[in-house]
Amino acid sequence: MNAASQAAGAPELADIASMCTGPVQYMSANNMRYLYMGGLAFWVKGAHTKMDALLCLNYSNPVYPTRLYLPNTLGLGLNWHESAYLFARHWHSWSWRGVHANQPLIAILAEHLRAFL
Repeated sequence: MNAASQAAGAPELADIASMCTGPVQYMSANNMRYLYMGGLAFWVKGAHTKMDALLCLNYSNPVYPTRLYLPNTLGLGLNWHESAYLFARHWHSWSWRGVHANQPLIAILAEHLRAFL
């Protein structure tokens, strides 16, 4: 089953699933809601990159209401100040503020990925 067919039960995930080679699914831990994206394909300074990603949709800091976690830091002069152990994996995030959760999921993801353009 591909990511697009897995997201068929959640239409709001279809656009994101089209960017992934693996599963796309909601997850939760410690009163936080996440979107796991297996094999998310995106661009980093003009180079095609693919890795799993975890999007937190209700982060507890109002300055950072959403947060994107990746399994590796990508440098790029970003402040990679947070690491977390979630769902049996280590994840890293950078300081990227003001991405609010009151917009479509694809818009939240796009705003976080804008850091790599």
